[in-house]
Amino acid sequence: MKLKFLGGAEEVGRLAIKMDFGGVKAMVDYGLIPEKPPEYPLPPEKVDGVFLTHSHLDHAGSLPVYFNKYDANFYATIMSANSIRPMLEDTIKIADIEGYTKMFNKDDISQLYSMLAPIKYGETDSLKDLDFTAHNAGHIPGSTMWKFTNSTDLLVTGDLYTRDTNLLTAASPVHAENLIIESTYAGKIHEDRQKVIDRLRSRIKEVVGNGGKVILPTFAVGRTQELIMTIADMGLNIAVDGMGNTITSIYLHTPGFFRSQNEFRKAVKKTMHVRGQRDRMTAMDADVIITTSGMLDGGPVLGYIKNSLEDDKSAIFITGYQVEGTNGRSLMENGTLNIDGSSVRPKMKVEFFDMSAHAGHDELIKFIDGVNPKRVILCHGENREKLLPDLANYEVILPYNGNEIEIN
Repeated sequence: MKLKFLGGAEEVGRLAIKMDFGGVKAMVDYGLIPEKPPEYPLPPEKVDGVFLTHSHLDHAGSLPVYFNKYDANFYATIMSANSIRPMLEDTIKIADIEGYTKMFNKDDISQLYSMLAPIKYGETDSLKDLDFTAHNAGHIPGSTMWKFTNSTDLLVTGDLYTRDTNLLTAASPVHAENLIIESTYAGKIHEDRQKVIDRLRSRIKEVVGNGGKVILPTFAVGRTQELIMTIADMGLNIAVDGMGNTITSIYLHTPGFFRSQNEFRKAVKKTMHVRGQRDRMTAMDADVIITTSGMLDGGPVLGYIKNSLEDDKSAIFITGYQVEGTNGRSLMENGTLNIDGSSVRPKMKVEFFDMSAHAGHDELIKFIDGVNPKRVILCHGENREKLLPDLANYEVILPYNGNEIEIN
């Protein structure tokens, strides 16, 4: 077996793993880093099948680039396939607005979908003499761990979460001789999730009770829907704006991926979906506004913040990781935002609530022990070396982008 990371080895984002199983070639993910301009993986190489772990841009955002040059079977859960299309189309739109070089077009997206072969959790299929099985990764709806089997076996986790949430059931270990696992939060132990949720709900109630409003910048895929499930029962006026509404609609029409589709539907009905400028003016007066973008670099969120810049009773509550160089990171570190080309300092309160959908350090170690592999390949992390002291019983490989690894 040969492995080559075209991206995402020693970094978070643009994951792309090329694998050669004795002549059967496959690729897991082909993402991008959503910076300005986006960072793409190394150029694609011909494979027999492309496997998607989930629909976040850092894993899926470059898929059409591959299909611009090559064809291959495309394997994904129907939820991941449905969710990624609006994200890919939005990437083209943003490139046009910002003047970036477009790496793919709508025809490439159509070609990607023409090769789609949907697969269900627990279902095994074959690519030539390579068997593969999809397993729930617990990260976002439709997220998938892929187990590949021929003369040896390999489990690729993609992004991984090992605790139940309001939305999803946790990932469970699947035995394999070889394990490729993300390491985004190597060295970091997450605060207990229920304590985070209790604190978030308490602070929302406090801010609204004092006459302010709460703006929740959020990722469209997964986090918007988790936040809806988390606060919809609080009896507040909650508005939801941005692409999260499109993804929510897809989620509602793609059953089979939630702990409770019925409870999710009930929660969504308790929120107001912003569908245009008139709705947006009404949403300005909501108690809570859940809106893209999650890193405050685009989407409607900056308009809502601009409207409340001088309101020291209101708050911005951040629930997700803020990449270096983003508006969100600037707000957390410096208290400033770039809005309409000017640096501003909101008087609103700014707080962070760790609702990450990635496994923390201890959870990664527990998962690895559950898989009980002979060999662990750590990727998708900037601090993956911090896992090494707890992995002394395994052969551990730290790959780097562009280097080929041969496993006997």
